[in-house]
Amino acid sequence: MKRYGYLNALLYLIGTVLFPSGCIVPFEPAGVQDSAGILVVEGMILETGTTIKLSRTVRLDEQSRDTSLLNAVNGARVQVIDGAHQTVAVAEPQMIDGKINPGVYAVNGEIAFTPGMKYALDIRIEEKQYQSAFVSPVMTPEIDEISWKINDDSSLDIMVSTHDPEGSINYYRWAFEEDWEIRAAYFGAWVFDPGNGTLTGQSLSGPNNTYYCWDSDVSKSILVGASDKHTEAVIKNRRIHRILPNNTRFSYLYSILVKQYGIDREAFHYLENVQKNMDYGGSFFAPQPSEVRGNITCVSSPHEPVIGYIVATKEVAARIYISTENMEGEDWHNCGDQHEFSVSDLLAAYLNGLGIIDVYYEDDEVDIFVCAPVRCVDCTLRGGTKNKPAFWPNEHQ
Repeated sequence: MKRYGYLNALLYLIGTVLFPSGCIVPFEPAGVQDSAGILVVEGMILETGTTIKLSRTVRLDEQSRDTSLLNAVNGARVQVIDGAHQTVAVAEPQMIDGKINPGVYAVNGEIAFTPGMKYALDIRIEEKQYQSAFVSPVMTPEIDEISWKINDDSSLDIMVSTHDPEGSINYYRWAFEEDWEIRAAYFGAWVFDPGNGTLTGQSLSGPNNTYYCWDSDVSKSILVGASDKHTEAVIKNRRIHRILPNNTRFSYLYSILVKQYGIDREAFHYLENVQKNMDYGGSFFAPQPSEVRGNITCVSSPHEPVIGYIVATKEVAARIYISTENMEGEDWHNCGDQHEFSVSDLLAAYLNGLGIIDVYYEDDEVDIFVCAPVRCVDCTLRGGTKNKPAFWPNEHQ
């Protein structure tokens, strides 16, 4: 599932001023109350994977920390049209696990860009029609390299390099998806059920073990870059992600999928302005609303403001894996002392937050269980799940 939260987060931030004391005081700029209900359009027209999100701004005093479901626009008709005003593709409500993803519309199939043709997004919401400007598709160059380096503070930077052999594409946007494998400090060989006092053995190669887990995330910032100030259309080692030390991403194996999109100059400046406003706690409405409204208009009511900028482009992607054994990850193996318990004491051990590492027999009669803090034997307590990515390069379960 792709995430589209940066606009909602920005709209929340414009209503608060953070003081050194830690108090958050509501602040409402003049005229912002009138900004409620503005249509926000997010997404791109892609050859594959076109996804559009529609939402509306809300009054600052009506927002909560999670506005993702408050302003979604459902029931719209969303389609891609060409320069001849012919429908090229229809975006249907996106379904995830059998449920509609609020406000998100996806094209189920590919869009074949015709050379020389321009494309636009056409949106119908009740009696109103919205349309983006017609734009020519940008044929995104391939990613030359995804590189990484460890900094003096043990953080890790991930960088991307690219160039256009024809020298005509100078503006780019990136997004990424990251996945990583988490390992517990110890393998929990047994699981104690306090309800009935039973023990269940775990196999390290079985699907239910709590030694191997996986976690994932996606980029949340607007990542753009330009090569127009260079003599050649080259971008070299543009940092797109920094991972701080003592992070579960450094547990065992890390992977990042970088997606690259060629964009036009106007889209670059639009996205750059939006990101600057986010970085400095600004808003869509200051200082110059025209800088963030983009290339979408309300055809049926031309004076109605609309936020968003639609481009047509090709997505290219590249993935790398980074073995994290030499990085400064969480000091998870320092889990304190191990403890030994008999069968009769396992409930007490469980109630004290301990998990079972191993068992051995003393005098061939008494079972002795070696225990450690459960956080050290259960990788799900570190944010991991058993949802292993289909592309993962090892056989762990």
